[in-house]
Amino acid sequence: MKVRTILRGLVVATVLAMLAALLPQMATAAPEKASGRYLVRARSAADYAGLRAKAVSEGARVLRDLKQVNTMVVRAPAAARTSLVADRRTLRVASDGLRRLTSERSAPNLAAPGLRSATQVRATAPAATAAAGINPDPAWDYKGLLWDYRRIGLPQGWRTTAGSPKVTVGVADTGLDFTHRELASKVTQVIDYTILEDPPICETFFGGDSDADLAARFGGPEKTDWNGHGSWIGGRIAAALNGTGINGIAPRVNLVALKISQWCGSAYDSTILSAFLDAADRGLDIVSISFGGYLDRTDPDQNAAYLDYVDTVAYARSKGTMIVASAGNEHVRVGAGGRVLSHGPTVTPAETPVFNDIFGQYEVPGGVPGVVDVSSTGRVNVPSSANCPPGSEGTPDDNFSPVCKPITDLHHAAGQGKSNQLAYYSEYGPRIDIAAPGGARKFNLQGFDRGGTPGFPYTTSDLTNAWEVFSTTSNWAVEIPCFTFSTGSGFPQGECYSTIQGTSMAAPQVSGALALIASAHPSLRKRPGALTARLKALANDNPHNYTQPLSATDTSPGDLTGLPCSTGYCHLGGPAISDSEAYGAGLVNVAKP
Repeated sequence: MKVRTILRGLVVATVLAMLAALLPQMATAAPEKASGRYLVRARSAADYAGLRAKAVSEGARVLRDLKQVNTMVVRAPAAARTSLVADRRTLRVASDGLRRLTSERSAPNLAAPGLRSATQVRATAPAATAAAGINPDPAWDYKGLLWDYRRIGLPQGWRTTAGSPKVTVGVADTGLDFTHRELASKVTQVIDYTILEDPPICETFFGGDSDADLAARFGGPEKTDWNGHGSWIGGRIAAALNGTGINGIAPRVNLVALKISQWCGSAYDSTILSAFLDAADRGLDIVSISFGGYLDRTDPDQNAAYLDYVDTVAYARSKGTMIVASAGNEHVRVGAGGRVLSHGPTVTPAETPVFNDIFGQYEVPGGVPGVVDVSSTGRVNVPSSANCPPGSEGTPDDNFSPVCKPITDLHHAAGQGKSNQLAYYSEYGPRIDIAAPGGARKFNLQGFDRGGTPGFPYTTSDLTNAWEVFSTTSNWAVEIPCFTFSTGSGFPQGECYSTIQGTSMAAPQVSGALALIASAHPSLRKRPGALTARLKALANDNPHNYTQPLSATDTSPGDLTGLPCSTGYCHLGGPAISDSEAYGAGLVNVAKP
């Protein structure tokens, strides 16, 4: 059997870049501290003005006022920070750290937007099949492509509602591509928080251009999504019901782009907090965020940042805004407040493996009280095979997407043939509120253990079956792979789509579900507690999990790469993670919102 692989030209420069793009992960090491940038919290509103004046008099530059929580964001010399800490009007001061989409930066595809010539996927559009309530867009009828919709109770849920334009979801991410045909009519506003970055993140910490530089080079709008991640999320929530391509879970709700990051997929804590506060003041119903990281609360500085998240989330909820967050992709156990209760994250086998243990740290923003924390499930754990045709098993040098896994490998996912299993990368534990499809590789294992292909359109061996999750991406993306489709496919010409995985992909499933619930029950809008209660009450508690935690004792090499794992924590092993810790209340379900 010849494996045919279809990739858009120059999408990913290296295998490592591909891995990073396919599995958006949150930072696994202690958070980076942007030197000289601080969150200063006044003790009270009465103290705020005087403390701010003092900061300015001592050489600080106030970048942003977060008066809702008596906090200012300043760029200040060390001496000014020391003086502010000692001031009786100061409650706490925190360094303004970075939160990320990925734990490892991938090389940008700076030759891509507007210049790349895509290999168009030639697929014939099936006849549109009317689903209950609406006539979904053509992608609905491609066998195995939108598998995740059916797992969460669609099309049944559309009998009740496909969303209301009175409901608005904010996407706190890399932006939304408002030039994309699927999103142009859905994005009612773009709020770009990155203009106050000092220092600018992508240029300073990633050695690359800014979004403005990319816009000048390729002719696209500066405020669009130059990464692609945010547009994937926006499309999953509310891509337009327009007779072409795909539609979102709640295609009749509206979106606001809370652009907290430029192309490199990183944002300051203060930028995330600003977006939450602004969303609340603007009356947004839901904010979906798939950024995050971990804070060590034994460090007073990091503990102060954690408390800023707590206060900000509480403010948002008080104004009726729900925050839905991805739980993270380190496959660790998370408890109350987001505290990591197991050792991890997953270690990649290497000649000199690096293990940055996050045990005891706290997940933000997903673990913060009041946030809906979402774990990720896969489509199905495809069984291993006794007979893999030549070329189908993948190779460590140029193909990390095998379509067949030999049974002779050392490592295999538990629960082969089972659906809705906790994804091999997903966080789990008592803190998880609910699970949603975020996709997984075909064999539900890391790439180095021959985890399998993402599925269509990366490979056509399984026809249009996707193992990860398919949605829109930005037409200007330099990070997320882009696929376009040929004439007659039912997809708009020249518009970008992609199949990716992660708890990043699970969070918008829940955001879309909440948007449907809020649309069906207007009395629940602006009542986060009541909305969450209904979300959990509707969850499907039938799935049974077999996915295992990380093994501390399995030091065998990777199945595909053969590289050593001297530290442990490279492979899965041991008793299965319990259903309650894998799924929380269960798998999200909107069959009867």
